Amino acid sequence: MLFLQSLKYNTMRMIFLALSFIASGIMGNAQSGVYLTYDDFENNKLTYATNDPAENNKIRFNEFIAKPYIIVKHQGEKVHVFKDEIYAYKNRKDIVRTWNFTPYYFAEKGPIWIYYRDVYTSQPKGTQRVRKYFFSTYGKGEILPLTVHNLKRLFPDNNLLHIYLDAQFRSDAELAHYDRYANKYKVNDLLEKAGSGVTKK
Repeated sequence: MLFLQSLKYNTMRMIFLALSFIASGIMGNAQSGVYLTYDDFENNKLTYATNDPAENNKIRFNEFIAKPYIIVKHQGEKVHVFKDEIYAYKNRKDIVRTWNFTPYYFAEKGPIWIYYRDVYTSQPKGTQRVRKYFFSTYGKGEILPLTVHNLKRLFPDNNLLHIYLDAQFRSDAELAHYDRYANKYKVNDLLEKAGSGVTKK
């Protein structure tokens, strides 16, 4: 049974790849499209791209129905692109990185890369949408919840940073506060001053 499911998945993947190769258009400085690799993201190279704001080029992630692919509406056609074979996608003003089949909205590139997701949580008065923040230490790094504990764990030898984190942030939620004067998230401003030790892009 598992063999048949795997065979079906791989066959479907091969068909989608063939169709995607035929349908793809590559463009920089576009409104929407897919970053197939991290290098594409760094070079602003979009596949299935459009720079026409009027074009109906919507990207659907299929998060709630747990499909292994995103759907890109490109030039009137629906294109299936597997989530584990892309780095990110751009949908108008939003850039969304895919990690472990989960979408993370890009917020800021600094000593750490900051992302966010809106999730639904149970509250006394019902379900409420809450924005959660995450980070990676470089562009292709593992995405983790943005917490004081995780920052200390990833920078274990920076004692000055540990002291600053404890002194300036009373809760994990405060790590996501934005400093409008410095024009960056406060945690990245702190990491720059304390010296994060990050050397990867």
